[in-house]
Amino acid sequence: MARDGTPTGAPTTLELLWGTAERPSRGPKPRLSVDKVVQAAIGVADAEGLDAVSMQRVAQELGYTTMSLYRYVSSKEQLVELMVDTAIGSAPEVEGVPGGWRAGIHILAREMVAVFRRHPWLLRHKLEGPPQGPCSLSWLEQGLRAFSTSGLGSAEMVQAFMFLDGAVRELARVLGDVEQAQRRAGLTADQAERDYGRFLRGIPADRYPALAAVAADGAFEAADPADRPEVEVEIEFGIERLLDGIEAYVAAQRAARE
Repeated sequence: MARDGTPTGAPTTLELLWGTAERPSRGPKPRLSVDKVVQAAIGVADAEGLDAVSMQRVAQELGYTTMSLYRYVSSKEQLVELMVDTAIGSAPEVEGVPGGWRAGIHILAREMVAVFRRHPWLLRHKLEGPPQGPCSLSWLEQGLRAFSTSGLGSAEMVQAFMFLDGAVRELARVLGDVEQAQRRAGLTADQAERDYGRFLRGIPADRYPALAAVAADGAFEAADPADRPEVEVEIEFGIERLLDGIEAYVAAQRAARE
């Protein structure tokens, strides 16, 4: 067995991700391909969730036998890794965008959220290591290009991007869960927020004085939906403060060296 669990002689996950696996030079051209298998699996996950993906289910979707899929991917685990990198897609180019490095980070964050909305099952996939696929690495590449003009050092740029990725990923997961619950309850986002705001205005102010005060100010209720930013308020605000903090940190480091 290879280190990633692939049977000896079969293409490894990295070889399939990067397209470096050797292909037979003789024989009829196969009707299936790794890409077709992966795209079919993504379709199942988009429609039914990641738990619905199995070699048998994907084979049924393609109209082939389960065993025929093992010519292209060695296991469900390998298939899922290929699905994740494909579904994430390549990151948008942010180097040199108007607005500088801060604008580039915002573009990346917005597209991250858009990817998670298109493929919510990505947020259910357990990350077990750093990015290795070409698409996954493209996000780190673009993040580092954006941060390269921020004044951060090399290790700091990596740390800042990993924090950004983790924060956006987790907030997108929470917001997605909330939206699913609202749909099950037959509520729009605005209705749910108004209901929650009314609930909080009724809590005992002597026990939760700070919470009661901000609830009374309408902090938990949405403004005009037309005024909502592309990225949810919680994510947008957090990113802005992160970037403010980086600017302040870089300025303090420069002042300390002078």
